[in-house]
Amino acid sequence: MSVLRHLHAMLLVSQLTHIKGAQPTINCQNFKFVIDEDVVYNHILEGHVFQRLTVHSATQCHMKCKDDCLCVSMNYFPLSKENNCELNNANKDMEPAAMKWSQGGNYYDLVRSYTVKGGGSYIPGIHRCVNRCCSQNPCLNGGVCQEICDNHSPRFNCTCSYKYTGKRCGQTTHPRNCKDIANNGASQSGKYDIFDSADKPFSVYCDLHSESGFVWALIQSFSIANKATYKDKGFGTDFPVNDNNNEPDWNSYRLSLSHMQSLSNHSTYLRVTCNLPADGLQYTDYARAVLAGHDIFGDWGGDCKLFEYINIRGINCSDCTAYTRMDLNGAWFVNSFKSKENECDFDGSLGAIDNENNFGRYRSGAINTNHRCSSSDPSTTQYWFGV
Repeated sequence: MSVLRHLHAMLLVSQLTHIKGAQPTINCQNFKFVIDEDVVYNHILEGHVFQRLTVHSATQCHMKCKDDCLCVSMNYFPLSKENNCELNNANKDMEPAAMKWSQGGNYYDLVRSYTVKGGGSYIPGIHRCVNRCCSQNPCLNGGVCQEICDNHSPRFNCTCSYKYTGKRCGQTTHPRNCKDIANNGASQSGKYDIFDSADKPFSVYCDLHSESGFVWALIQSFSIANKATYKDKGFGTDFPVNDNNNEPDWNSYRLSLSHMQSLSNHSTYLRVTCNLPADGLQYTDYARAVLAGHDIFGDWGGDCKLFEYINIRGINCSDCTAYTRMDLNGAWFVNSFKSKENECDFDGSLGAIDNENNFGRYRSGAINTNHRCSSSDPSTTQYWFGV
C-alpha cells in the first residue's frame, strides 16, 4: 500500500472545559483523517455545499473543512483540477437522503472525537463543550452561539433573536422586501410573501435575476389596451388590481396603496421597464431612480426629477433630471417632449410627438408608437421598487 493510503492527519486542539464540582480540565478535540476510511466512493452529499475550493489532494480538502466551523463533511473530486473540494454544512447522518451517486466524486465525513485530561471520554452534560467555534461568534443578527461536541451534528448552534432564523441567523422570518427573500435563499423569480409593519403577509412578485446588483418588487403592470384603467390613478390612490392572483397579470396588475407603501419603506430604487415578461430586460425605454427623490405617493404636478439612468427611444442620460408628472388624479409619467423646455437635463424632443407620455398615463394623442412601452395594444409597462 502507498504511503498516502496510510496517511493519518491527527490534530489535537487543547481547550478548557469544566466538570461539575471539579477544577477545570483539558478537553481535547481530535480530528482524524484516513484517506481510505470514512469515505463513500462515487457518492456526494447534495444540497449542502457552502463553499467550493481548488485543492491538490483529499488531505488538503480535509484541512480546509477542519479549519471552518461550518464544515462537517466534504465532497472531493480527485479527477477535477478546479473546484474539486466542496465543504458541506451537513453530513450523511444529519441528511441521509442527500447522499447521491456521483461518478468520480468521493464523500468524506469530518471525523471528530473528544477527550478530557487524563484520556477520559467526553461526557455531554457532565463536561462543558469547548471547541473554539464560538470564539469569533459566527452567528449573525445578535444570535447566541453554543459549541457542540458531537461527531454526528454541526459544530455549533445559533440561537436566533426575534425575526431571524437559519443556521447562522442570517434569514429573516418576516421579509420586508424582495432582497430579504433572496437573502433567505430564494433563487427563482416569482410570487413570495412579504410582511408589512404589523407582520401581516401579502403576496409580491419578486424579480431576482433580470438586473445584476438589484432585486425588484413589482408594484404595477398594464398593457396599452388597458391604459384607460390606469391613466387617472396616481400611486397615491388605493387601487389594487389582481394583486391576489397566484401569478401577476402583466396586462393588468397593481398592489394596494398600503402594500406599496410598506415596500417603499424598505426599498431604495424605482424602476420602469417596457415589455419585460416578453422581451426580458432592455435598456432602451428604461428608467431607474432613487426612490426617495420622487415622492411617489404625492400630488406634486410636474417637476424635474433626478434619474440614475433614463432612456426614451434610444435617447439617454445618466445622473440627470427629466420632466416627470404625477398627481392623485393622474398617473406617473415622463414627458420627453417638454423635458428640456421645462429646464430639465434630459432632452427627448428629437423624434417626439406633442406632449408625449412615456412610461405611463398614455393619454390619447400623446402616445408614440416608437416607444417600446406604447408601440401597440399588447405592449406593457412595469413599475418596480427595488434594493
